[in-house]
Amino acid sequence: MAKVGRLINHSVERYLAGFRLFAAVNGGRKDIYEGLYESKVPDSLLCEPGSVLRVLGIGSGSGVIDCVILKKLLQRLTSVYNRVIEPSVDMIERYKALVREDTSLAAVKFDWRQQTAEEYFQTKDDTKFNLIHAIRVLYNVEDHDATLRNMWEQLADGGYMIVAMQSDRSVKGKLWYKLWEEFGQGDRLKTELRTSGDVRQWLDTRNISYVTSVNEMDTNVTECFKEHSEEGNLLLDFLTKTAYLAEEPEIKSMALEYIRRNSSVVDDKILFQSNIEIIIASKNCTSEK
Repeated sequence: MAKVGRLINHSVERYLAGFRLFAAVNGGRKDIYEGLYESKVPDSLLCEPGSVLRVLGIGSGSGVIDCVILKKLLQRLTSVYNRVIEPSVDMIERYKALVREDTSLAAVKFDWRQQTAEEYFQTKDDTKFNLIHAIRVLYNVEDHDATLRNMWEQLADGGYMIVAMQSDRSVKGKLWYKLWEEFGQGDRLKTELRTSGDVRQWLDTRNISYVTSVNEMDTNVTECFKEHSEEGNLLLDFLTKTAYLAEEPEIKSMALEYIRRNSSVVDDKILFQSNIEIIIASKNCTSEK
């Protein structure tokens, strides 16, 4: 049986191909993502007098969202230190190319670290950061709770931690729970089927204050229902975080039935809800909610 929720562990190449296809069927949505994450940068971010505001990005990818955040900060700051943690050489090169093309980022000092989150936190120094973000990346770290703990420890007093994850209340999030309930093996938090609910639970148990918002998004999954479509199979793998689902008729049938039953049809397109929840936690504000 397929190892449900372990796509990236099974094949990084298939995961990346699925990610690119997922982005394509959503039309890129770059303008929406830019407006969304720019509005989430806290205006109250402060650093010590005379020091440079420090930002840590976990799994920054090609830097598109990082640059949105940095440009928002530069609207009221003269300089920013930005440490980038990203294991992919290709993604770092794309990020660097983006920075070279955007002169508005000249006031940012970049510190590139080609590492996984685990590698970085094993070799971390005592630097504290005013803003730490992990945008849609905690699915792929080895230890969900340890990564959140390490991020929180590196956050300076008065700083903010931003985490974006699949909403546990969304139709897609509920699909993940259903897949795990029927076919999962072991501990779900050891797989990629992690949601915003897991982040909120980690914060709640530590009485850490946070605010949340949800970005509603529909994904065109029409191709998934076309028989013998390799693109459809690839997209379904990405949606379920499970490699080669087409080789598991029982799991594929359940997933497709659930998706069809919980989708809408617009202009002959089957649209599946894939909402992202953005959680912003503040340090030194730990009273119970």
